[in-house]
Amino acid sequence: MKVLAIHLPAFHQIPENDEWWGEGFTEWDNVKSGTPFFKGHYQPIKPIDDYYYDLSKMEDIESQFRIANEYGVHGFIFYHYWFGDGRMLFERPVEMILNNKNIKGNFCFCWANATWITTWHGMDPKTLIEQKYGREEEWEKHLNYFLPIFSDNRYIKKDGKPMLYIYNPSQIPHYDEMLEYWNGRLKEEGFNGIYIVEYISSHNRVLHSEKSDAVMEFEPLYTTFFDISKFNLAKRFICKKLKRVDYQSYDKLWRYKLKRTRTYGGKTIQKSCFVGWDNSARKGRNSMIVKGNTPEKFGKYFKALIDSSRTDADDEFIVINAWNEWSEGAYLEPDSKHGYRYLEQIKNALKKDE
Repeated sequence: MKVLAIHLPAFHQIPENDEWWGEGFTEWDNVKSGTPFFKGHYQPIKPIDDYYYDLSKMEDIESQFRIANEYGVHGFIFYHYWFGDGRMLFERPVEMILNNKNIKGNFCFCWANATWITTWHGMDPKTLIEQKYGREEEWEKHLNYFLPIFSDNRYIKKDGKPMLYIYNPSQIPHYDEMLEYWNGRLKEEGFNGIYIVEYISSHNRVLHSEKSDAVMEFEPLYTTFFDISKFNLAKRFICKKLKRVDYQSYDKLWRYKLKRTRTYGGKTIQKSCFVGWDNSARKGRNSMIVKGNTPEKFGKYFKALIDSSRTDADDEFIVINAWNEWSEGAYLEPDSKHGYRYLEQIKNALKKDE
């Protein structure tokens, strides 16, 4: 199987963050703000050798692809922030990749369609950038941005179709019409159409279009919200109201994940999983911490997921959350505690699968 890892491109300075959070702010500032909530709690999390990379630098992007290739990660799913009418954030890393044909690796997009609000660090909600949607003129403008990227031979395709994940389809007006439009236009441009994968998550449990091609259960949030017991759901509600940390079990979440047989109207399911989860660096006490994860446990469960047999599962791709969601505790990249051991588990699991 081809392993894809979700990639957060926010590890570089942008003018908007300078304005909102202070000069020089990057995602690393969130990571560094982590504090321990219990004995043995690994916070703040630190990258190996204190390597706080900068994704506006070509050598740091090249390093990520080099490591991914070495340990069997086929490609990255880059979050793509398009707010409408050409307004984007964090587009620079992918555009740098596009301009450097020497980078050996694969990638695709997940349109992270959401209004940005100030919810980090317990702040009162305030809109920073509103996600806007339009009709045909807007769809064409968005597609024109995609076209040179989709045309790159490193962009991941399925059956000759550029693969695009959509984070929250439920928020997109005229969603079916937009997919039809893109599908038709891409055929005009010489592709076989577009391959749409819908995120299924805490905010988005159901299939939203017969015109999409596949679904991907975003973990661990999907399992946490929909597969745990009613007692745990009540506990989550109480923790949120009282602004207390919600603790979940790594082993329990994985057991629920591996035994799940839920279907989506015959839609193809892309297998998916998570490394760990601890978003306390972002949300303080109003966070969720999954306890008990180790590289060895991840390797065991990851291999079990590869070997699991479902007739509706895609046998080509498997998605991991994430490559570098450091302030959510979901990352494969080497850190000061585990080094490269999570990546080694992927390499070993893929060897055994050959």
